[in-house]
Amino acid sequence: MRRTITTALVVALIALMVPLVAAGDTLSVPLGDFAYIAGEIREHTVGRPVAKLAVPARVMRSRIDFVKLELPAFLDNTVKKPVTVEVYDCMTGWERGRVSWTTPWREPGGDLDSICQARFTCLPGDDHPVVLDITETVRSWQKGRGQHGLFLKRPDKEGGGFKTEGLRLHEALSSARVKFYFTQMQE
Repeated sequence: MRRTITTALVVALIALMVPLVAAGDTLSVPLGDFAYIAGEIREHTVGRPVAKLAVPARVMRSRIDFVKLELPAFLDNTVKKPVTVEVYDCMTGWERGRVSWTTPWREPGGDLDSICQARFTCLPGDDHPVVLDITETVRSWQKGRGQHGLFLKRPDKEGGGFKTEGLRLHEALSSARVKFYFTQMQE
């Protein structure tokens, strides 16, 4: 008898949740404007992509469930070691064509938040796309935090920026997509 009641409650709960899950939307958009800046870190020339995201208004007015930045695999056969891609919030507004390693930043290499938002390690010979969870970043923009974009960089222990693989990463960004999973709120 107790098992029958428990089963009935679980079935009822699932029946109530299905319309909520089914009400969710997805939207895939290309990455906004991006630039590649290069400079010196510890006597090595490295680069960092900085990218803007155009978050559609209907997403900003919704409950954001998940947001991912996805780009094609970018390592070629010459890379012999894993390459880690980290994502950081950009803290200063910028414009393409007017951005460099030192401009408009307070710190050379860009004004980026100290907290890494997402990380993905690419393995040599792997052709899986790079997928970065940027949900918390977009949610913070929704709450009014400055929406200046994202920096992609390598961890400091890997040099703090991209070397020769950076040019292929820059090319991959032209095919990048931002996919939003969200639920529109009733007004």
